[in-house]
Amino acid sequence: MLWWEADYLLWWTKGMDIPPLVTAGSTGALGNAGTRILYGDEQILDDARSGFRVGLGSWLDCGRCWGLEGDYWMLGKATDHFRAASDAQGNPALFRPFFNINPRDEDGEFDPPAREDAEIVSMPALLAGTVMVDSFSELQGAGIRVRHLLCCDSSCDACCDACGQEHVLARNSRLDLLLGYRFVQLREGLAVQEDLTSLLPAPDQGGFDIVDEFRTTNSFHGGDLGVAWRRRCGPWQLDLLGKLALGSTEQSVTIRGQTVISGSAADDDTYVGGLLAQRTNSGTYRRNVFSMMPELGVGVGYRFARCLTARVGYNLLYWSRVARPGDQIDLAVNPDLLPPEDGFAGAERPRFEFRDTDFWAQGIRVGLEGTW
Repeated sequence: MLWWEADYLLWWTKGMDIPPLVTAGSTGALGNAGTRILYGDEQILDDARSGFRVGLGSWLDCGRCWGLEGDYWMLGKATDHFRAASDAQGNPALFRPFFNINPRDEDGEFDPPAREDAEIVSMPALLAGTVMVDSFSELQGAGIRVRHLLCCDSSCDACCDACGQEHVLARNSRLDLLLGYRFVQLREGLAVQEDLTSLLPAPDQGGFDIVDEFRTTNSFHGGDLGVAWRRRCGPWQLDLLGKLALGSTEQSVTIRGQTVISGSAADDDTYVGGLLAQRTNSGTYRRNVFSMMPELGVGVGYRFARCLTARVGYNLLYWSRVARPGDQIDLAVNPDLLPPEDGFAGAERPRFEFRDTDFWAQGIRVGLEGTW
Protein backbone atom coordinates (compact mmCIF):
# COMPACT_ATOMS: atom_id res chain seq x y z
CA MET A 1 0.00 0.00 0.00
CA LEU A 2 1.16 3.53 -0.83
CA TRP A 3 0.34 6.75 0.96
CA TRP A 4 0.84 10.41 0.07
CA GLU A 5 0.69 13.71 1.98
CA ALA A 6 0.28 17.33 0.81
CA ASP A 7 0.25 20.25 3.25
CA TYR A 8 0.07 24.02 3.14
CA LEU A 9 2.46 25.60 5.66
CA LEU A 10 2.12 28.89 7.52
CA TRP A 11 5.34 29.21 9.52
CA TRP A 12 7.34 31.75 11.45
CA THR A 13 11.13 31.69 11.74
CA LYS A 14 13.58 33.29 14.14
CA GLY A 15 14.42 36.79 12.91
CA MET A 16 17.87 37.94 11.82
CA ASP A 17 19.69 40.32 14.18
CA ILE A 18 21.29 43.28 12.41
CA PRO A 19 23.43 46.11 13.81
CA PRO A 20 22.61 49.81 13.30
CA LEU A 21 23.04 50.47 9.57
CA VAL A 22 21.47 53.88 8.85
CA THR A 23 21.27 56.90 11.16
CA ALA A 24 20.21 60.54 11.11
CA GLY A 25 21.17 63.58 13.17
CA SER A 26 23.94 66.14 13.18
CA THR A 27 26.83 63.65 13.01
CA GLY A 28 25.14 60.23 12.73
CA ALA A 29 27.61 58.71 15.20
CA LEU A 30 26.04 56.29 17.68
CA GLY A 31 25.79 57.67 21.19
CA ASN A 32 25.99 61.32 20.11
CA ALA A 33 23.23 63.70 21.10
CA GLY A 34 20.53 63.87 18.45
CA THR A 35 21.55 60.68 16.61
CA ARG A 36 18.58 58.53 15.63
CA ILE A 37 18.77 54.99 14.29
CA LEU A 38 16.63 54.83 11.15
CA TYR A 39 17.32 51.19 10.35
CA GLY A 40 19.05 48.40 12.23
CA ASP A 41 19.65 47.43 15.84
CA GLU A 42 16.65 45.07 15.52
CA GLN A 43 15.40 41.74 14.20
CA ILE A 44 14.16 41.44 10.63
CA LEU A 45 12.69 38.65 8.47
CA ASP A 46 10.49 37.32 11.29
CA ASP A 47 7.07 37.65 9.61
CA ALA A 48 4.85 34.67 8.81
CA ARG A 49 5.36 33.11 5.40
CA SER A 50 3.64 30.43 3.38
CA GLY A 51 5.09 27.20 2.09
CA PHE A 52 4.27 23.62 1.23
CA ARG A 53 5.20 20.06 2.12
CA VAL A 54 4.74 16.86 0.10
CA GLY A 55 5.42 13.30 1.15
CA LEU A 56 5.24 9.79 -0.30
CA GLY A 57 5.57 6.41 1.37
CA SER A 58 5.02 2.68 0.88
CA TRP A 59 4.74 -0.38 3.11
CA LEU A 60 7.29 -3.00 2.19
CA ASP A 61 5.45 -6.03 3.64
CA CYS A 62 1.86 -7.23 3.91
CA GLY A 63 1.82 -6.85 7.70
CA ARG A 64 2.73 -3.13 7.44
CA CYS A 65 5.65 -3.59 9.79
CA TRP A 66 8.27 -2.08 7.50
CA GLY A 67 7.86 1.01 5.35
CA LEU A 68 9.86 3.56 3.40
CA GLU A 69 8.89 7.25 3.20
CA GLY A 70 10.29 10.56 2.02
CA ASP A 71 9.28 14.21 2.08
CA TYR A 72 10.24 17.64 0.76
CA TRP A 73 9.18 21.04 2.08
CA MET A 74 10.02 24.68 1.55
CA LEU A 75 8.96 28.13 2.75
CA GLY A 76 8.40 31.07 0.47
CA LYS A 77 11.16 33.67 0.21
CA ALA A 78 11.06 36.29 2.97
CA THR A 79 12.33 39.78 2.07
CA ASP A 80 12.85 43.11 3.77
CA HIS A 81 13.56 46.48 2.13
CA PHE A 82 14.56 49.87 3.56
CA ARG A 83 15.23 53.08 1.67
CA ALA A 84 16.13 56.58 2.80
CA ALA A 85 16.98 59.47 0.50
CA SER A 86 17.76 63.16 0.63
CA ASP A 87 16.54 65.84 -1.78
CA ALA A 88 18.80 67.39 -4.41
CA GLN A 89 20.22 69.82 -1.82
CA GLY A 90 21.25 67.05 0.60
CA ASN A 91 18.37 67.37 3.10
CA PRO A 92 17.98 65.61 5.46
CA ALA A 93 21.41 64.52 6.64
CA LEU A 94 21.82 60.72 6.51
CA PHE A 95 24.69 58.54 7.72
CA ARG A 96 26.03 55.00 7.99
CA PRO A 97 27.51 54.45 11.46
CA PHE A 98 30.72 52.57 12.25
CA PHE A 99 33.35 52.40 14.98
CA ASN A 100 36.45 54.30 13.85
CA ILE A 101 39.52 52.46 15.15
CA ASN A 102 41.98 54.83 13.49
CA PRO A 103 40.55 58.39 13.53
CA ARG A 104 42.41 61.25 11.84
CA ASP A 105 41.95 65.03 11.98
CA GLU A 106 41.34 67.32 9.01
CA ASP A 107 45.08 67.43 8.30
CA GLY A 108 45.32 63.64 8.13
CA GLU A 109 47.12 63.28 11.44
CA PHE A 110 46.16 60.57 13.93
CA ASP A 111 43.52 61.74 16.38
CA PRO A 112 42.99 59.08 19.07
CA PRO A 113 41.16 57.57 20.84
CA ALA A 114 39.07 55.18 18.74
CA ARG A 115 35.43 56.26 18.78
CA GLU A 116 32.02 56.06 17.17
CA ASP A 117 31.88 57.69 13.75
CA ALA A 118 29.73 57.73 10.61
CA GLU A 119 30.07 57.84 6.84
CA ILE A 120 28.07 60.66 5.23
CA VAL A 121 25.28 59.60 2.86
CA SER A 122 23.81 63.10 2.51
CA MET A 123 24.49 66.52 3.99
CA PRO A 124 23.39 69.96 2.82
CA ALA A 125 25.86 71.62 0.44
CA LEU A 126 28.10 68.53 0.55
CA LEU A 127 26.36 65.34 -0.64
CA ALA A 128 22.95 64.25 -1.89
CA GLY A 129 22.34 60.56 -1.55
CA THR A 130 20.19 57.48 -1.24
CA VAL A 131 20.84 54.41 0.91
CA MET A 132 19.00 51.12 0.52
CA VAL A 133 19.16 47.91 2.58
CA ASP A 134 17.75 44.70 1.09
CA SER A 135 17.67 41.29 2.72
CA PHE A 136 16.16 37.86 2.05
CA SER A 137 15.80 34.42 3.63
CA GLU A 138 15.00 31.03 2.04
CA LEU A 139 14.43 27.76 3.92
CA GLN A 140 13.89 24.24 2.59
CA GLY A 141 14.33 20.64 3.71
CA ALA A 142 13.96 17.01 2.72
CA GLY A 143 14.33 13.56 4.23
CA ILE A 144 14.05 9.85 3.63
CA ARG A 145 13.28 7.35 6.39
CA VAL A 146 12.62 3.71 7.18
CA ARG A 147 9.48 3.19 9.29
CA HIS A 148 9.29 0.13 11.56
CA LEU A 149 6.36 -0.93 13.75
CA LEU A 150 7.22 -1.06 17.47
CA CYS A 151 3.80 -1.86 18.92
CA CYS A 152 0.10 -1.57 18.12
CA ASP A 153 -3.34 -2.37 19.51
CA SER A 154 -6.92 -2.30 18.21
CA SER A 155 -10.47 -2.73 19.52
CA CYS A 156 -14.09 -2.32 18.45
CA ASP A 157 -16.85 -0.87 20.66
CA ALA A 158 -20.60 -0.92 20.05
CA CYS A 159 -22.39 2.43 20.37
CA CYS A 160 -25.70 4.01 19.44
CA ASP A 161 -26.46 7.19 17.55
CA ALA A 162 -29.21 9.67 18.41
CA CYS A 163 -31.81 7.51 16.66
CA GLY A 164 -30.87 4.41 18.63
CA GLN A 165 -29.11 2.66 15.74
CA GLU A 166 -26.16 0.53 16.86
CA HIS A 167 -22.76 1.06 15.18
CA VAL A 168 -19.33 -0.42 15.60
CA LEU A 169 -16.65 2.12 16.55
CA ALA A 170 -13.14 0.97 15.60
CA ARG A 171 -10.21 2.10 17.71
CA ASN A 172 -6.55 1.41 17.00
CA SER A 173 -3.14 2.88 17.63
CA ARG A 174 0.43 2.19 16.57
CA LEU A 175 3.89 3.39 17.49
CA ASP A 176 6.56 3.45 14.78
CA LEU A 177 10.31 3.89 14.89
CA LEU A 178 11.74 6.30 12.30
CA LEU A 179 15.32 6.02 11.10
CA GLY A 180 16.79 7.90 8.15
CA TYR A 181 18.55 10.94 6.69
CA ARG A 182 17.64 14.63 6.89
CA PHE A 183 18.72 17.65 4.83
CA VAL A 184 17.86 21.28 5.63
CA GLN A 185 19.21 24.40 3.93
CA LEU A 186 18.98 28.07 4.96
CA ARG A 187 20.11 30.73 2.43
CA GLU A 188 20.16 34.40 3.43
CA GLY A 189 21.61 37.70 2.29
CA LEU A 190 21.88 41.35 3.24
CA ALA A 191 23.11 44.17 0.99
CA VAL A 192 23.60 47.88 1.66
CA GLN A 193 23.76 50.11 -1.41
CA GLU A 194 24.50 53.84 -1.63
CA ASP A 195 24.02 56.21 -4.57
CA LEU A 196 25.78 59.49 -3.78
CA THR A 197 26.22 62.73 -5.71
CA SER A 198 28.75 65.37 -4.72
CA LEU A 199 27.45 68.93 -4.35
CA LEU A 200 30.97 70.40 -4.38
CA PRO A 201 32.44 72.22 -7.40
CA ALA A 202 35.17 70.81 -9.64
CA PRO A 203 37.43 68.97 -9.18
CA ASP A 204 35.44 67.40 -6.31
CA GLN A 205 32.24 66.75 -8.28
CA GLY A 206 31.13 63.25 -9.26
CA GLY A 207 29.04 60.30 -8.20
CA PHE A 208 29.72 57.34 -5.91
CA ASP A 209 28.03 53.91 -5.97
CA ILE A 210 28.93 51.90 -2.87
CA VAL A 211 27.86 48.31 -2.14
CA ASP A 212 28.37 46.07 0.91
CA GLU A 213 26.99 42.55 0.51
CA PHE A 214 26.85 39.69 3.03
CA ARG A 215 25.48 36.24 2.07
CA THR A 216 25.31 32.99 4.02
CA THR A 217 24.33 29.41 3.23
CA ASN A 218 23.84 26.77 5.92
CA SER A 219 23.41 23.15 4.77
CA PHE A 220 22.62 20.45 7.34
CA HIS A 221 23.20 16.74 6.62
CA GLY A 222 22.53 14.24 9.36
CA GLY A 223 21.04 11.02 10.62
CA ASP A 224 17.43 11.19 11.78
CA LEU A 225 15.97 9.13 14.64
CA GLY A 226 12.46 9.44 16.06
CA VAL A 227 9.07 7.96 16.82
CA ALA A 228 5.59 8.56 15.39
CA TRP A 229 2.40 7.64 17.26
CA ARG A 230 -1.07 7.53 15.70
CA ARG A 231 -4.40 6.92 17.42
CA ARG A 232 -7.58 6.32 15.43
CA CYS A 233 -11.10 6.48 16.80
CA GLY A 234 -13.68 6.03 14.07
CA PRO A 235 -13.02 8.71 11.44
CA TRP A 236 -10.80 10.76 13.77
CA GLN A 237 -7.05 10.41 14.20
CA LEU A 238 -4.43 11.97 16.47
CA ASP A 239 -0.74 12.12 15.49
CA LEU A 240 2.30 12.82 17.64
CA LEU A 241 5.85 13.11 16.27
CA GLY A 242 9.24 13.42 17.91
CA LYS A 243 12.57 13.32 16.02
CA LEU A 244 16.20 14.21 16.61
CA ALA A 245 18.74 14.63 13.81
CA LEU A 246 22.47 14.78 14.53
CA GLY A 247 25.00 15.73 11.90
CA SER A 248 27.10 18.41 10.26
CA THR A 249 26.22 21.92 9.13
CA GLU A 250 28.35 23.43 6.39
CA GLN A 251 28.44 27.18 7.00
CA SER A 252 29.36 29.33 4.00
CA VAL A 253 29.81 33.12 4.23
CA THR A 254 30.46 35.40 1.25
CA ILE A 255 31.37 39.07 1.75
CA ARG A 256 31.78 41.49 -1.14
CA GLY A 257 32.31 45.26 -1.31
CA GLN A 258 32.62 47.65 -4.24
CA THR A 259 32.94 51.40 -4.84
CA VAL A 260 32.41 52.97 -8.27
CA ILE A 261 33.47 56.60 -8.75
CA SER A 262 32.23 58.34 -11.89
CA GLY A 263 32.07 61.84 -13.33
CA SER A 264 34.92 63.16 -11.21
CA ALA A 265 37.87 65.10 -12.56
CA ALA A 266 40.02 63.68 -9.77
CA ASP A 267 39.06 59.99 -10.09
CA ASP A 268 36.94 57.77 -12.30
CA ASP A 269 37.36 54.07 -11.49
CA THR A 270 36.00 50.95 -9.77
CA TYR A 271 37.52 49.76 -6.50
CA VAL A 272 37.23 46.69 -4.29
CA GLY A 273 35.65 47.57 -0.95
CA GLY A 274 32.68 49.55 0.29
CA LEU A 275 32.34 50.59 3.93
CA LEU A 276 31.77 47.41 5.98
CA ALA A 277 33.06 45.02 3.30
CA GLN A 278 36.74 45.77 2.63
CA ARG A 279 39.69 43.78 1.29
CA THR A 280 40.36 42.72 4.90
CA ASN A 281 37.14 40.72 5.25
CA SER A 282 35.95 40.13 1.66
CA GLY A 283 35.91 36.60 0.26
CA THR A 284 34.13 33.28 0.72
CA TYR A 285 34.66 31.34 3.94
CA ARG A 286 33.50 27.80 4.76
CA ARG A 287 33.58 25.48 7.74
CA ASN A 288 31.72 22.43 9.07
CA VAL A 289 30.32 22.32 12.60
CA PHE A 290 28.43 19.68 14.56
CA SER A 291 24.71 20.47 14.84
CA MET A 292 21.58 18.96 16.28
CA MET A 293 18.07 19.40 14.93
CA PRO A 294 15.11 18.21 17.05
CA GLU A 295 11.57 18.37 15.68
CA LEU A 296 8.20 18.06 17.43
CA GLY A 297 4.79 17.75 15.81
CA VAL A 298 1.14 17.22 16.71
CA GLY A 299 -1.82 16.86 14.39
CA VAL A 300 -5.52 16.02 14.20
CA GLY A 301 -7.20 14.48 11.18
CA TYR A 302 -10.67 13.46 9.99
CA ARG A 303 -11.28 10.75 7.38
CA PHE A 304 -14.10 12.05 5.18
CA ALA A 305 -13.66 9.45 2.43
CA ARG A 306 -12.46 5.85 2.32
CA CYS A 307 -8.91 6.80 1.27
CA LEU A 308 -8.76 10.51 2.08
CA THR A 309 -8.12 12.32 5.38
CA ALA A 310 -8.12 16.06 6.05
CA ARG A 311 -5.73 17.17 8.77
CA VAL A 312 -4.34 20.16 10.65
CA GLY A 313 -1.25 20.29 12.85
CA TYR A 314 1.65 22.18 14.39
CA ASN A 315 5.40 21.64 14.00
CA LEU A 316 8.46 23.06 15.73
CA LEU A 317 11.96 22.70 14.24
CA TYR A 318 15.14 23.78 16.06
CA TRP A 319 18.64 24.14 14.56
CA SER A 320 21.52 24.50 16.99
CA ARG A 321 24.18 26.31 14.86
CA VAL A 322 23.72 28.53 11.80
CA ALA A 323 25.67 31.51 10.41
CA ARG A 324 23.49 34.50 9.51
CA PRO A 325 24.45 37.62 7.52
CA GLY A 326 23.75 40.15 10.27
CA ASP A 327 26.11 38.40 12.67
CA GLN A 328 29.00 38.53 10.17
CA ILE A 329 29.04 42.35 10.00
CA ASP A 330 31.98 44.00 11.77
CA LEU A 331 31.23 47.66 12.52
CA ALA A 332 34.86 48.38 13.46
CA VAL A 333 36.48 50.08 10.45
CA ASN A 334 39.89 51.53 9.71
CA PRO A 335 39.09 54.52 7.41
CA ASP A 336 42.52 54.21 5.76
CA LEU A 337 40.98 51.27 3.86
CA LEU A 338 38.15 53.27 2.29
CA PRO A 339 38.51 53.35 -1.50
CA PRO A 340 40.54 54.73 -3.08
CA GLU A 341 43.12 53.55 -0.55
CA ASP A 342 46.03 55.98 -0.15
CA GLY A 343 48.42 54.80 2.53
CA PHE A 344 47.55 52.52 5.40
CA ALA A 345 48.30 52.40 9.11
CA GLY A 346 46.76 50.65 12.10
CA ALA A 347 44.77 47.46 12.39
CA GLU A 348 43.15 45.73 9.42
CA ARG A 349 39.46 46.18 10.18
CA PRO A 350 36.78 45.21 9.42
CA ARG A 351 37.80 41.57 9.81
CA PHE A 352 35.97 38.29 9.39
CA GLU A 353 35.38 35.62 12.01
CA PHE A 354 32.64 33.00 12.06
CA ARG A 355 29.77 33.86 14.38
CA ASP A 356 26.86 31.46 14.63
CA THR A 357 23.61 31.29 16.54
CA ASP A 358 20.61 29.01 16.96
CA PHE A 359 17.60 29.04 14.64
CA TRP A 360 14.01 27.83 14.82
CA ALA A 361 10.99 27.54 12.55
CA GLN A 362 7.47 26.81 13.72
CA GLY A 363 3.92 27.01 12.50
CA ILE A 364 0.75 25.29 11.41
CA ARG A 365 0.07 22.94 8.52
CA VAL A 366 -3.22 22.16 6.80
CA GLY A 367 -3.55 19.44 4.21
CA LEU A 368 -4.64 16.06 2.97
CA GLU A 369 -3.43 12.49 3.38
CA GLY A 370 -4.40 9.74 0.96
CA THR A 371 -3.83 6.01 0.52
CA TRP A 372 -4.14 3.62 -2.37
